Amino acid sequence: MKYPYARPEITLNDERSVIKVLKNGYLTQGDKLVEFERELAKVLNCKYVVVCNSGTAALHMVYSFIGLDKTNALVTSPLSFVATSNAALMSNSEVIFCDVDETTGIITAEEIEKKIKTSKKKIKAICVVHLTGRVAKMKEIKKIAKKHKCIVIEDACHALGAFYKVGKENYKPVGCCHYSMATTFSFHAIKHVAMGEGGCIATNNKKLAEYAKNFLAHGINRDSKSFIYKEEKNSPWYYEMTQLGYNYKADELTCSLGISQLKRLKKNINKRKILVKVYNEYFKNINYIKVPEIPDDSMLHAWHLYSIKIDFKKLKISRAIFMKKLLSYGIGTQVHYIPINKQPYYRKIKSGNFKNANNYYNKTISLPLHTLLNIKDINYIASKVVDILKKTI
Repeated sequence: MKYPYARPEITLNDERSVIKVLKNGYLTQGDKLVEFERELAKVLNCKYVVVCNSGTAALHMVYSFIGLDKTNALVTSPLSFVATSNAALMSNSEVIFCDVDETTGIITAEEIEKKIKTSKKKIKAICVVHLTGRVAKMKEIKKIAKKHKCIVIEDACHALGAFYKVGKENYKPVGCCHYSMATTFSFHAIKHVAMGEGGCIATNNKKLAEYAKNFLAHGINRDSKSFIYKEEKNSPWYYEMTQLGYNYKADELTCSLGISQLKRLKKNINKRKILVKVYNEYFKNINYIKVPEIPDDSMLHAWHLYSIKIDFKKLKISRAIFMKKLLSYGIGTQVHYIPINKQPYYRKIKSGNFKNANNYYNKTISLPLHTLLNIKDINYIASKVVDILKKTI
């Protein structure tokens, strides 16, 4: 496929950084993990970063720390990858979905409050998903959370490199946790920073950071200063398992790749913004395509995805056939996302119909957007989209 909807860019410097680690011989729990966490903390403007092996692991650790369990519930969006809610089920908590803004696909303070007021269980936390890289209206959501004494968590797997506007002139990066206890990120192969598989927690909460460090390594503590059995504190082999944990560790190879990729974050997002403008310009007079709105303030969107909307019900073509026709031209597409509540597993345990989320899902389709594309590529892809649709009118 010549134009997949997403593709990581691996440079010579990326390759060199990984090879250097291979030659050094330390493949896990070494200096590159520490360096990656330090560099991320600088970029995100937060006190602590805990790198792990996936965004799912990051969410699970946060949910566990705040005490999600069978006595309470999490409110989140049905328009996300299943990990956002799965991690709560892994903590034995109930998941309550709320509807979204039909234009952006992002949950709103109004819809969140509706669910809080009607829930039979105590809502412990709200997990906000910054869908496609667009930043949610966090100030409004934080206000509702404070009113109802809920913890705010951000699933920012799409939004690394985006910013909030705090006040008239002040900007803060998503990940600074200005409106939340913690922000989680994914460094999956198609994200802005690609480790292959990887993720992290960003937080200003020291206890959460310490908890996560322990949790991701089987619950094992190696700090002799905090040993429970002090008589062993000077034994070089000794360690203590103080809680039930998991193996969520990231290795040195993927961390070295993450460090190298992080250096290009700003440059790569700027290129994505240029490509988005080319798409939008091409589609601006095509009345059966609705393009994603570019925020007046461009810093509020990281453009992980370029998702247009097409009302296929008004056209003589299904979305599946449309995607197959594009594929015949070497153009890969995807749908983000099937609402989680529609998945067979969730239908067994949850019910509910979310009008706006369903409308968003029925019309959305993600076109190729990554840094290996150029303006000529975007014009070609857009032209094929228009050609196929024109034949159905």
